[in-house]
Amino acid sequence: MNKLQIRTALDQFFFAPVSGSILAFFRVAVALFCMAKFLSFRGDILNMFGSYGFVRTEITEILLSDFKPRLSWFTDAGATIGMGEVAAIYTLYVLFLLVLVALALGIQSRLMAILALFLHLTFFNSGRMFMYGVDYFTTSALFYCALFPVGNFGTLRQIRKRGFDTTLTMPVIYLRTLQGHLCLVYFFGGIGKALGNHWWNGEAIWRAVSIPGFYQIDMSWLASVPWLSLVLGVGVLLLECGYPLFMNIRKTRPLFLVLIITMHAGIGIVMGLWYFAILMILLNGVGYGYPWIIQWLTRFTSRKASLLTVSSAPEKSKVASSPQ
Repeated sequence: MNKLQIRTALDQFFFAPVSGSILAFFRVAVALFCMAKFLSFRGDILNMFGSYGFVRTEITEILLSDFKPRLSWFTDAGATIGMGEVAAIYTLYVLFLLVLVALALGIQSRLMAILALFLHLTFFNSGRMFMYGVDYFTTSALFYCALFPVGNFGTLRQIRKRGFDTTLTMPVIYLRTLQGHLCLVYFFGGIGKALGNHWWNGEAIWRAVSIPGFYQIDMSWLASVPWLSLVLGVGVLLLECGYPLFMNIRKTRPLFLVLIITMHAGIGIVMGLWYFAILMILLNGVGYGYPWIIQWLTRFTSRKASLLTVSSAPEKSKVASSPQ
């Protein structure tokens, strides 16, 4: 290949136009996911955060650097105007949900994404004893909402003016960024697992389905078929270590995407980590399944538009036939 061909190939790889509707889908999906996740522990807010939680604020903040946002910034500020700690925490919680609603609707999307990221980090840092992998990926998803031009597509204002326009395009580099992130996460996660023996002999699988806190269904029958745990463990290693290669080969991508989604669905079913499973399926779907999502969005919106046209046709005919 000569220089011109290389330059053309790179330009096509990073800047080829794709439908911007995928970013609208990403914005709405991330906002709805965050709302569902935070609403799920609405009854345990005071157990997770504040001076009377299971882990007191003073203990949690020992682990934080001075620049990291934390709830005490707001509770201390509220105290200066006579607002109690409980009221300040609930006020911030409701504010976070309202910001997510605005983000989903596309109202000042970049500003709302930045605020959502900041408020998420505030709760994340203040309750880090109760957080796990899904919260790190939630941070990444909100960061990408703040970084990507998610407010240029499918906002409430645009839809009210001209409907959901799937013809607007964007350079594919935004999706390439997400793809690169996923490749690094899976590859180094797989390498880390491969350095030990637990995944090679199936012990990690047995531990995962036997942990009391994550016990969802009876998997004790695995003890009678130990080879299956070994196969599943090695399969996870192959999926994660092979992710950057096979997910970026066009012929193997559909099968590999299905296997990755199946793996995360299995984690949700067996361990009950549904929020983690849903978020990882969402990120993989947007990062590598975007052609299918765009195709579905196009069909859905065109079908809806045709239904609206058909329903409004009798009214137009009636107006046209009315006497002048």
